Order: sequence, then C-alpha cells, then structure tokens
Amino acid sequence: MQDVAEISSEDQKRLRLPLPYQGVNVNFCKNPHCPNFGIEAELEDQRGRSSSNSRSAYRVTGKKSESDLLCMTCGGYSVVKSNKAVWEEFERHLQALALPHGHRCTKVTCSNHTKPLDSHPGEYYRHGTNASGDLRYRCRECRTTFSAAKGHARQRTSHENKTVFQLLVAKVALTRIAQVTGLNIKTVYDKIDFIHGQCVKFVAERERRLPTMDLGDMRLCTDMQDYMVNWPTKRLRKTIQFRAIATSCLNTGYVLACHPQLDLRLSTVEVQKLVNECGDLLKRPAFREYARLWNFEDYASALQLPEGAFLPVREDQESPEHMTDDRQLPKQGAMVHIDYLAIGHFRYLRHLLGRADRVTFTLDADPGLPTAVLASWVDKAMAKKLDVAVMSFDKNATIDEKNDSVAKSNKLKADAEENYPFIHPFLAWLTHFLKISGLDWLSSTERSERLRTSGVHYPYINKSEPGKHVRLYTDDGSRMSLQIARVLHDISLHQVDRFFMQVRRSIAGLERAPSYPRRASRKWYLYGFYSPDMVEKTLVIFRTYFNFIAKGKDGKTPAMRLGLAKGPVRFEDILYFD
Repeated sequence: MQDVAEISSEDQKRLRLPLPYQGVNVNFCKNPHCPNFGIEAELEDQRGRSSSNSRSAYRVTGKKSESDLLCMTCGGYSVVKSNKAVWEEFERHLQALALPHGHRCTKVTCSNHTKPLDSHPGEYYRHGTNASGDLRYRCRECRTTFSAAKGHARQRTSHENKTVFQLLVAKVALTRIAQVTGLNIKTVYDKIDFIHGQCVKFVAERERRLPTMDLGDMRLCTDMQDYMVNWPTKRLRKTIQFRAIATSCLNTGYVLACHPQLDLRLSTVEVQKLVNECGDLLKRPAFREYARLWNFEDYASALQLPEGAFLPVREDQESPEHMTDDRQLPKQGAMVHIDYLAIGHFRYLRHLLGRADRVTFTLDADPGLPTAVLASWVDKAMAKKLDVAVMSFDKNATIDEKNDSVAKSNKLKADAEENYPFIHPFLAWLTHFLKISGLDWLSSTERSERLRTSGVHYPYINKSEPGKHVRLYTDDGSRMSLQIARVLHDISLHQVDRFFMQVRRSIAGLERAPSYPRRASRKWYLYGFYSPDMVEKTLVIFRTYFNFIAKGKDGKTPAMRLGLAKGPVRFEDILYFD
C-alpha cells in the first residue's frame, strides 16, 4: 500500500482515487471470484505514462459527481469510496467498545474525552466541590467541568432507576413512566441518560473480551430498520427518518452490534459550516473531508434526482439514498451516508470477531450490503473462510399462507426420507433438494454462476420465512454440492428480525408510526420521540436488556450462550456497575 508521504505534490494532481487512510483502502474489485479481488487499484492516472508500463487493472468511469471503479478483468463495477470516511465511521463504532474507565471530560468532541483523570492528571485541574462534597474538575482543553462522584451517587431518587428501566423496555410511554413513578418528565429523561451511560459501560466491559475469545464457526445475519422522529416544531412539519443496521449471531441470538445512521458528535449545521470552510462542495464526493456525513447540498441534490434513480442500475450496486420532500435532516446529530454506515459496521464486526474461524453472513436484500461485507472481510474471503448470502422471503404472507408453506415443506421432507431411506434424514433432505433444484446436474462453475446471479428457492423453511430465496456470492466451485446445500440450509434472518420485532414491541417511541390522511400522508406518532438521540439511547438500552437480562425458552440469555455471562444479569448489576 502506497503511503501518503511517498506521493509528491505533482503526483497528487494525477490522483484518480482517494489516498489510503490509517491502512484502509477499500477501492478494489469486490467480486470474490475475480483475480483482482482484494488488489487495490492504482492511485495515479496512468494516461500519458511510458508505454512500457503494464496495463492498469482498473479504469475509473462515471460522471464527475460520482466515480465508479471498473475492473478490467471481470467487468464488475463499484462506487469509489473515501478511505478516510470508512476509517472515521469504524472509529466511531469502536469508541463505545474502547471507552476508558475512570472520570474524564464529558464532552465527546473534546480531545480529552478519551483521557481519564487517573492516567492524565495534567489535562485537568481541581475546581472546588459539588453539593454532595465530591471533588469537581475542569478540562484544560474545553473548560468543561465534571465531578468525581460515582454515577449512581448523583441520583437523588436512585430507587426509581430500576422501575424506569423496566417500564422503558415494557413499551410504556415516557409520560406514563412519569405518572407511575411520580417523577417529572425532565427527571425521567435524566434517568434514561444515566441508564444509557451504565449500559454503555457494562456492555463495553463484556464485549472487550470478544476479540480474544475462540469463537469457532460463526453464523451471522444482518438487516436494517427505519426509525422516525416527530417534527420538533410546527413551522416545518417534516419528519426525521433514518436507519439502523444490526447484526445478530444465529447460533446464540446475541446482537453483536446495532448502529443507527446518526453521529451525535456533530450537528447538520456544524457539518455544513465545516464543509463550506474547507471547500468540500468543489470536490468529488470520495475526495471530501466530510464525505461520511449528509449536508444540506446533499439533501437538495437527493430531492432533485429523477424518479427511479433510487433503484440499483447494476447488480448489487450501491444506489443513491432515498430522500423525500416530507423529510428533513436532524438538527441534533448529523446523518451518516448509508454506504459508509454499512462498511463501518462490518469493519467493526471484523475487529470484534477476529478469532472466529469460518464466518457465514446472511444479509437482507438491501443494495450494497454484500460489497460492504466483502470490502471489510477481504482477508477471510481470500482464505476461503467466508460465505456471503443474500436472502429474501415473503414478508407480507398471511398466517394461513405461512402454515401452508410449512405444510408443503414437511411434505417435501417426508418425500425425501421415503426416496432415500438408507441415509440420515437430514442428508436425505439435502440430496432431494439438489435433485429437484437442478443444482446436482450443473458443473461447479455453472452452479457458482447460478447461485451468484439468479439464486435458488430453498424449500425447507420455518414459519417465519416463507418463500425463502437465496443468492450465494462465495461459491467458488471447490466444495461438494452437499456442502453448498448445507450452507443454504443454514441461511436465515430469523435472529436479527426477531430483535427488530422486539424493538418495535418493547419501546413505545420506536413503534412504527401510522399515516394520517388529513396530514397529506405525513407521519406523526403520539408516543414518538422528538429528539433523534433518544433513538440511539433506547436502542443501546434495549440491546443490553435483550442480550443480558431477557431469558429464552431454554432459561438462558444470548450472552450466556455466547460465553459473555455465566447467568442472567439483574437490572441492579447494570445500574450499579462501576
């Protein structure tokens, strides 16, 4: 990888691709069957160079507003990305895991936020005491003050913390929580802030162990869910809508990460000011300093895109993000572009699951997710220890249609066991599937091409996934048909869909909002949040509850099955964690 310092100012004028950043370069062919997969494209324009140089493996095409990288070997396209933006998004996710212990500057944008008082005493000075007699300190960098008391010590009604926690994850609206507990609404919000902070610290302490754990084979599933925030003022009746991406472990049900499309360290107004100051709008998107975040010009451009522009024009191509004129950008926090959110999410998982052996990803049919996985897990893919599959199913099926699909599946299993009575029933199912699907009659190359391009319907389904259809991107033809059939059998979105369903059913402010005809189809929800940061806080709180407190039918929590807990965690264990 060519270092930035090695490129002269004259050569920088010839750059056709963004420079690597902190060892990150995602501009290469994303086709795992291509010889160029994982081989980074040349940074400099080769036109006009000596003819003795070998031909470039890539060509940059497309409009100036958005460049595409064309692989000259397989003909595959990928959108050129900012390596700096990819690293920044990964680092944003990593902060929650790497938060240091001890008291520190509470302002997240301050450089001292990652410098604890006990290890960096020179960054702070004493600033009297608070009403409880605890020492106060002031940050020398940003002048923010904080006290050195334990978090729960500042709670005057700490006995209500558990009640607020329990009611919040039981789909009780915030106003009702205030009524039940006798607290005023501001105190309820303060307690949610406290509970969120405790959950962050508790989960970080447990999940810091994952990169050193021997996890064996991992089956993961990833999906996205949209969340809406009510308009903050009547003057501009436009909702704030953004997405969250989550990945669950299919073996244990543990939700490894849930990242909203929102960076709370900056606001959209601050991003716009920074963009104007550095001249970002004069640069191509991938070369911008703030390529990761939405600005007001991005919003205006998205509204002017022609009808149908949001549909992917190439196979698995990252399409423009959807934006309508009844939505607005948040004033609290800045929205992250969805492609960088996805790549940062998968790079975070690569860090978290570094010692996993073979990894299988089941992805929802959102454009760009397979390329985001392959860009982040390229080493596993090159070692033939990564499977990436996209699964779709009939999400609108009625209960009768689901029962009918399960009955047909059971009938097909019975036929398979009757046709192959001398082998294990599971092997009989797979053998019968290979025969009726036609995969057994194809060569390994033909099978790989069919699974990658058109996919296959898999008949043995559970009740939650009728009409299961799978596209497998990583079949290189080296495995036997039965091995591929076993991979297809294990493909599922059940665990991540279950988590998102529980989010809707358990957090009142995150329930799907209805449409009102009198509001010209604009959406507004009585119990919806008015501040985008509440979405992130409640998602963190619920993920903690879901992973460590809520028990399944086997009496175990997802954290117990993964090995991060020996027993169910109590609410008090989180609230008084220090």
